[in-house]
Amino acid sequence: MASLFDAETRTRALSGAVFVAVVMGAVWLSPWTNAALWVTVGVLGVLEFRKADPNGSHLAMYLIAVSAMSLAVWGWKGGVEGYDPIYVLAFLWMVWANDTGAYLVGKPLGRHKLWPRVSPGKSWEGFIGGLIAAALVAGAVLGWSMWAVGAAVGALATAGDLTQSAWKRRLGIKDSGTLIPGHGGILDRFDGFVYAAPMYWQFMRTFVGD
Repeated sequence: MASLFDAETRTRALSGAVFVAVVMGAVWLSPWTNAALWVTVGVLGVLEFRKADPNGSHLAMYLIAVSAMSLAVWGWKGGVEGYDPIYVLAFLWMVWANDTGAYLVGKPLGRHKLWPRVSPGKSWEGFIGGLIAAALVAGAVLGWSMWAVGAAVGALATAGDLTQSAWKRRLGIKDSGTLIPGHGGILDRFDGFVYAAPMYWQFMRTFVGD
């Protein structure tokens, strides 16, 4: 029991709580802070990538920047006066629900590995649990007709996580950086956004409106 509350666990829990509070607070406060948050994430993510992998693909850096800018631009939906943070918050909750659902289902029930060479801990059972959790969040927050959007976000978030894992395995590194104590770098925390954010932004822009 003591190991559950060691210094590393406390550090991880505290930094994780601060991380969530800062991200959600910036999104909620105003379109200016939302935009500033995602521009910062994009810039730091690209710099982190270049530092870890100087000869890496420019396409990867482009995807990092686009994923961040998708969420920054969405903040201007309806103009400054009409800013509604719920769409960005809903996206965050879907990604986080996917992670949580995958862990809660995959940990006790995972039998069939998703991609063992890259991420031995991920299973198809966990993957399905994550999709269901993300779909439930989308339905509860945005309306039940949007459940498929949540499932798509969950699937793409998992794809981003696997891509990040494959990249780190190729480089032989554990974390992409050290910015967030106990959690690694920007890319470690936002890897699920790389594919999911542009898709979500484009879908919402097309079917929900600007």
